[in-house]
Amino acid sequence: MRKKKQKFFKLNPDWLLAEPIDFEYNKYTLLDYIQKCEKSFDDFKIYPDFVEISLHLANIQSVHKEKVLLLTNKDFEFCDDEILLKELHPQKLQKLSNEEFLEIQKTLSFSSHKLMDAFNIGKSLWSIVFESIDVSNKKNSLNLNKGLGFVYYTSKEDKVTHIWEYSLRKIHKKDDGKLYLDLIWSGGTNGKTINKLISENTEWTQHTETKKLPVFEVISSQKFPYEETLVPMIKRKILSYIFQSVPKEEIEIFDNSKSIF
Repeated sequence: MRKKKQKFFKLNPDWLLAEPIDFEYNKYTLLDYIQKCEKSFDDFKIYPDFVEISLHLANIQSVHKEKVLLLTNKDFEFCDDEILLKELHPQKLQKLSNEEFLEIQKTLSFSSHKLMDAFNIGKSLWSIVFESIDVSNKKNSLNLNKGLGFVYYTSKEDKVTHIWEYSLRKIHKKDDGKLYLDLIWSGGTNGKTINKLISENTEWTQHTETKKLPVFEVISSQKFPYEETLVPMIKRKILSYIFQSVPKEEIEIFDNSKSIF
């Protein structure tokens, strides 16, 4: 399901150089930010905080070692969008007074440990969720190279079934591909099979090979937040499954700027 492009930063990447350049001010700014992230992690909401913390941690190291701030103008489509190296814009630090430089040094020393602790929490949660979600190919495994298919998941708690169309699309020329999920059904099955629900709701009905496209089932041993955790992890599990099953050079990846059909 496509989202309107937006910024997801809870804390601007240039926060440690914002006025006033003062360690005490920066310390409480960071602690407030980390508290918000940890609250999300307590609720098993991994994204977008995990990506943002990674950027802030990289910035701390970059400023410390190279006196370079890493900024980005990336427009996020989804809350789990990763930030690629090519999307970062290095910016040399402005000239600082001796007093400001000391304040920055204290901020870097304090922030490094705090951000690393938060990152490790996010990483541990990511691993727990990844291992708690299983994907299996139910049909048409010989067509995994098509870069298109369907995914379904039924929640154990409320018996709601979600069905997505998945597509592999190239965002940048040299990218391996980004997996998109477009929700086509959410609700009870009313006795209908998954294949029937797919045929009735897919937007690809004009595509004569629809019935030959792969279908994946997702099973989760726990209930996770839908947008911030479940859907992002499903995308990564499906993408990993495809890339482990088919040589990358054989997979059809669609140009994101053009219609699939």
